[in-house]
Amino acid sequence: MRLHGVPWLFGALAVIPLSDLHAETRPKYAGTVEATLLGAPALDPLAARTHADATAIGLVFDTLYRIGSDGVAEPHLAVGLPVLDEKGTTVRIAIRKGVRFHDGSALEPRDVAASLDRVRGKDKWLLAAVTAIGVDGDAITLSLRAPVADLPSLLALPETSVTKGGKPPGAKPIGSGPYVVDSFDPTLHRLQLRAFDDHFAGRPYVDLMLRWYDTSDGEVRKFETGAAQISARGVTAFAGAQPTYRADRLHVPAWVLEFVGFGQGHAAITGDRAFRRALDLAIARGGLATINSGEEVVPVKTPLPGAAPLPAAALAGELDAARIEMTHVAAFKGGLKLEILVEDTRPDDREVAERVARALDQLGIATTIVAVSAADLRDRVAKGKADLWIGQLSEPFGFSDAWWGAAFAAGGDDWPAAQLATGSLDPAAAAKAFGEHLPIVPLAFRGLELWHRSDVRGLSYDGLGRPCYADMFYFGAPVRTKP
Repeated sequence: MRLHGVPWLFGALAVIPLSDLHAETRPKYAGTVEATLLGAPALDPLAARTHADATAIGLVFDTLYRIGSDGVAEPHLAVGLPVLDEKGTTVRIAIRKGVRFHDGSALEPRDVAASLDRVRGKDKWLLAAVTAIGVDGDAITLSLRAPVADLPSLLALPETSVTKGGKPPGAKPIGSGPYVVDSFDPTLHRLQLRAFDDHFAGRPYVDLMLRWYDTSDGEVRKFETGAAQISARGVTAFAGAQPTYRADRLHVPAWVLEFVGFGQGHAAITGDRAFRRALDLAIARGGLATINSGEEVVPVKTPLPGAAPLPAAALAGELDAARIEMTHVAAFKGGLKLEILVEDTRPDDREVAERVARALDQLGIATTIVAVSAADLRDRVAKGKADLWIGQLSEPFGFSDAWWGAAFAAGGDDWPAAQLATGSLDPAAAAKAFGEHLPIVPLAFRGLELWHRSDVRGLSYDGLGRPCYADMFYFGAPVRTKP
């Protein structure tokens, strides 16, 4: 974390050996780090779903609270924790003074209120207990149906990021976050970010070039040659080759959920819960462990990280039970062919889709896998113009309300909204409803292995499993792996 522009230097991966000091006393404000995103990002907070979305949005925008890797939400734009009145129906949150947007204008409580009102209009589960949002001097007020169990964590989610006037960011997003968007080119797969001099928590030490790739080896080749400083795929390639410069590793736990989503292309089939149960049973999740770049992969059947390991039957796929379920799918006829959409800049998703296709083939259903851009995938999913699609969710570890809410929402199911309107979800009720509805089919949680050049320091991760790129700095010189 940054404290008034000074990185916290003594984390597990940022300790500086005396031999590397080279008479330097502190990092310098200089240089650009080329890093990686796990796919093409959206830069509108309300579109945040994937790990790439959450990472990019967190660099450009600020939220009222931030969740550390310990899972604790701490004030960010907020001055302190929410203050609940005696009746338990109104919360007051004081907003930090002196915060500025990237265009130099002041961030005011009304911007915060308008941004949260926009959330209420779209993601019903997120602020379901909030009936009204107001401005009270240097604070905002939230009128509640019931006290919210973990309001700071809700107000730390990327969707609640503050935009200017609470409006959609547009082609050139203006936030108040640690980085300014210099250019965003989805065609060339790059997002150029410039350190924001006036960020209230301190200017980042380096500028950022974020890239994403449509092949599994494009990124690692750049890292091996020294053209990029961070790789999410280095561990696989380095088994047979060494990068130009010595690399260190940051392990991020398995907090990113891969799942199968359902569209309306063949709604009579994909909307049938018997079909969804059949697919859930048929997928051999054990094979998903080999679809990775060296990171941790944990097969699951529920959208909660940290669940107990699956039994052997679930890992192997339960075909007999799946075929029995298919007999209850009234609309199923021979010759059916379903389309599976994948994002073209998440190449591992194609391999995930092939596992899903194999399960469907064993149920007598042919498939075709189609790679589309991230924007096209979001658009087609929103309009229901798909049969099946491979999706991704990134929420805070240990915050079950967010995982349940996001998982149902990804399937277009509003079940959590009524529950969260009472302040929190009953986990047992959520698990029961999820098993009955199956809005999505969870497949596996994936971690992240970030390899970074040894002169890039300060890299850590937050409670959403996002790399804290804003905390990085150069220290010393890169060391070649070979003389």
